[in-house]
Amino acid sequence: MLQRISEDIVSWQIKKNLLKDDQRALYLYAYEVLINQIINIVVAVFIAVIMRAPMPVFVFLASYIPLRSYCGGYHARTNGVCTVVSAILILIVCLLEKYIVGTVALILPIAGFLISGILIFKFAPVPDRNKLLDEEETSRYRSKKQTVLVNGSNCRCDILVC
Repeated sequence: MLQRISEDIVSWQIKKNLLKDDQRALYLYAYEVLINQIINIVVAVFIAVIMRAPMPVFVFLASYIPLRSYCGGYHARTNGVCTVVSAILILIVCLLEKYIVGTVALILPIAGFLISGILIFKFAPVPDRNKLLDEEETSRYRSKKQTVLVNGSNCRCDILVC
């Protein structure tokens, strides 16, 4: 479906001489990624509203998006699966925030931050069969990973990239 929408947008823009036909494939890919990102943001906002947890969703996305963009990991075969997996992660964050209380609520985020930081530092970037990394990409993402871990505000952020 996203491919069809992207095709319609690109065809219309080429017809109106806004884009050149020789780069159609690039524009199709860019629009497909953009539309998928918009869908993922809408789903995240919807979940935040339904679960009455805008701050946990915002904090999760603010930390997850840059790390996911540069550290690799699982890449879904389709945009639909990506959206579902992303929604499940956001739901888990909301449920953890709502139902974990007391001392565990204070210790769990700190422990999770430390453990995940160590694992990310040691293993990222992680290639996936749906997104293989060559040597140059691995080196570039390793450098970006360190920037994200040390100071996430200085890096480019993609939306839930799958």
